[in-house]
Amino acid sequence: MVLTAEITVSTDTFALGSLFDAFPNAVVEFEPVIPLQSNGETNSPLVWVNGVEPERVLPVLRETDDVEAVQRLATVDEDVLLKLEWGDDLDGIVQPLLDTGGRILTARGTANHWKFTLLFDSHVSLSEFNMIVTNNGIPVTLRKLSSSTVQRESGDGEPERSIPPNHRETLLLAYQNGYYDTPRECQLADLASKEEVSDSALSKRLRRATASLIERTLLDEEGLGNPPHE
Repeated sequence: MVLTAEITVSTDTFALGSLFDAFPNAVVEFEPVIPLQSNGETNSPLVWVNGVEPERVLPVLRETDDVEAVQRLATVDEDVLLKLEWGDDLDGIVQPLLDTGGRILTARGTANHWKFTLLFDSHVSLSEFNMIVTNNGIPVTLRKLSSSTVQRESGDGEPERSIPPNHRETLLLAYQNGYYDTPRECQLADLASKEEVSDSALSKRLRRATASLIERTLLDEEGLGNPPHE
C-alpha cells in the first residue's frame, strides 16, 4: 500500500524558489525520470523552465544556495531543459522528504506556490514528513490524499505502461473543464489561466500529453511497439 499526497507550499520553502523573485512570470516543472545511483550519488534532477530567456535563468540559478551547478541541455520553443545538482544545504521540504523516504512524482512552481504530488510508502512516513515540516514552521496545504496498491503487471503478465503523472494531470484538467466537449465549455486560454501559464505553454503540454496517451495505449493495441517519447 502506498499513499499519494497532493500539496502546495509557498515558493520560498522549496529549492529554486528564489528564481521567482527575479522572474515572477517563470514556470518551473520537474521532468519525471527514473532514479538511478552511481557511486552512491543520486542522479541530478531535470527541470523545464518557461517564461524566461535561458541566458537570464542560468546566472540566477548559479547564485541560488540550493543549487551547486546547473547545465542547459535543450531549448524547445519557449522552454529550456536544465540539469541541476543540489547543494549540500537543503532546506524547506527537500530534506524532510529525503529523511522520510518521500518521492516527488510531479512538481510545478510559479510565483504563487509550488504544487507537488508526493509518494510515500506508508502512513507512518507521511506522518513523519508532516511532523518535521510542521516543527520547521513550513505551512503545507494538503489538496488531496489517496491510497492504492501499486500494480506492477497487467493481466497478461506484461509490465503495465501508464502515461507520466504530469501528462495525466494535464489531460484530466482539460477533460474535467469541458475542453473536449462539443461545443467547448472551456477554451485554451481559460485552462492556461487556471494553470498560470501562457496559452502556448499549455498548448505544447496538451500535445505532449496527447501523444503520450496515444503511444502508450493505441499504438500498443495495434502491436506497433513504438517506444513512448518522454
